[in-house]
Amino acid sequence: MERMIKIIEEPYPIYLGEINVDDFERFQQIIKAFSQVIILTDENTSRHCLPKLMKITAFRSAKVVELKSGENSKSIHKAIEIWEMFTHLNLDRNSLIVNLGGGVITDFGGFIANLFKRGLHYINIPTTLLSMVDAAIGGKTGVNFKGFKNQLGVFADPEVIFIDPSFLESLPKRELIVGYAEIIKHALIMDAALWELIIRTLPEKIIENTEIIKRAVFVKSNIVNADPYEKDIRKILNFGHTIAHAIESYSLSNDKSPILHGEAVAIGIICETYISVKMNGLNEIQANSIYKYIRFLFIHYPIDSQIIPYLLDIIKQDKKNKNGRLNFTLLTEIGKSVIDIDCDDKLITESIEFYSKFR
Repeated sequence: MERMIKIIEEPYPIYLGEINVDDFERFQQIIKAFSQVIILTDENTSRHCLPKLMKITAFRSAKVVELKSGENSKSIHKAIEIWEMFTHLNLDRNSLIVNLGGGVITDFGGFIANLFKRGLHYINIPTTLLSMVDAAIGGKTGVNFKGFKNQLGVFADPEVIFIDPSFLESLPKRELIVGYAEIIKHALIMDAALWELIIRTLPEKIIENTEIIKRAVFVKSNIVNADPYEKDIRKILNFGHTIAHAIESYSLSNDKSPILHGEAVAIGIICETYISVKMNGLNEIQANSIYKYIRFLFIHYPIDSQIIPYLLDIIKQDKKNKNGRLNFTLLTEIGKSVIDIDCDDKLITESIEFYSKFR
């Protein structure tokens, strides 16, 4: 794998490539300015990824804080527990939080960093495909609250992001595939050439084909740089997520083995592609190619029609809604999308029923 190179400069640098002990000076220059360093991990990244990081001298004096993996750790109660630890450790505003993990770690780590003492510094080292191409980028941080996804949060940019695709080698195939959902979303909303690339590349080959990761990072980074606080174009990144967050919230509260975020996004993409056909004139041939590809990658999640009213209630709590209107991003064609489309309960219900019958 290639050495780490800078692929994005502003508003913060993003590096892509394999972290190497030869990168000592780069890390040392970043870290030496901080009074204390905390590395936030879960049990999986502690086992598979942390040893590689600890080979670099700059990180050896850091204190490691390990969370239990999964969405349940992304709570205000866990945040309070960590803030109590930070207080005990006498962290000051010149401390650094290193988020080594997937989307839960980068969301949660950014949140706790930026509320403690009005803001600590943080960097992201994403270890899952989903976090590499989406969650770690853009400065959105947050925790879940009262059963709703990311109900509490702040916008706060990291100091730097290091993306090392070699970390993907330790991922189970399911975890690798769920990251593909966000890449699919990036392609559908803005990059038709990326769509053509991903449908020709099996997920397990992505470690060898970093061009897919690079293009997906460019899509996300360009959008958030143009609209950091989601007032306009950044809303296109919500494609698939309005319905996805409702399904994910339901599953977290009701399923013994909850659906993963990327699996929920895949469902949301199918539903919101269906709505795009009905409301936005998306070509049926293109829509069918989206349905077919997602069916190829993702297992079916059964949705009983009786829970749809519950899902609608969750959708009505979505942060993107305005003046009581249910706000969607929809496709006009593969690679093009539009924001701020109102959708009624009837069509949302119809789209979920379409997915539930989809095999």
